[in-house]
Amino acid sequence: MVPEPRDGVAVEATDEERLEAYKESILANFGGKRGLTETGLPSIVFIVVFTATRSLNASLWSAVAVAAALTVMRLVQRDKLQHALGGLFGVAMCAAFAKYTGQAKDFYLPSVLLNVGEAVLFTVSALVRWPIVGVVIGPITGEMMSWRDHPERLRVFTISTWLLAAMFTLRVIVEIPLYLANQITALGAAKVVLGYPLYIAVVFVCWRVIKKAPLPAQV
Repeated sequence: MVPEPRDGVAVEATDEERLEAYKESILANFGGKRGLTETGLPSIVFIVVFTATRSLNASLWSAVAVAAALTVMRLVQRDKLQHALGGLFGVAMCAAFAKYTGQAKDFYLPSVLLNVGEAVLFTVSALVRWPIVGVVIGPITGEMMSWRDHPERLRVFTISTWLLAAMFTLRVIVEIPLYLANQITALGAAKVVLGYPLYIAVVFVCWRVIKKAPLPAQV
């Protein structure tokens, strides 16, 4: 981060200012609170409508409509579409799975498979000392992969990657038996509870771990 000049004189940013800029740069990459809402809300709508009506078509159309409405809002406001489009694409894919098989539980199949893949990916990356958290955050902060040369930063990124691997593994352990047992309502509830509430909690813990390491010089 380049410090703002004050009265014509450049002033070095304080550690607190650098830390805040670091946090904001990471949060912005994930779309902030609005981005999280746009990605998760359509799935919640599907759960609520299906539980109330038991109608697959009504549930699918409701979820797609919400995702489309969020995208249109971004277009009207001339804002970034990344997370809204991500949510729309994700819901459309889930709807396609469920529509093709005719089974409501298959609305959740893509996310279940994604959790399996992410659990494996995060675990392997931590084991080989190329933790995914560092790989993702490095380009955001400008340090690229130089964090691998700093043991403390490598350590906190590895711990954070293990925490996220544990989160994905927990989702797999809970969701696959419910999917196989065709427990649609329970599967939907598990997706909500183990979705963004758990994700936000884990990311908060990861942030508390990461910020204890010395900040990269570029921030």
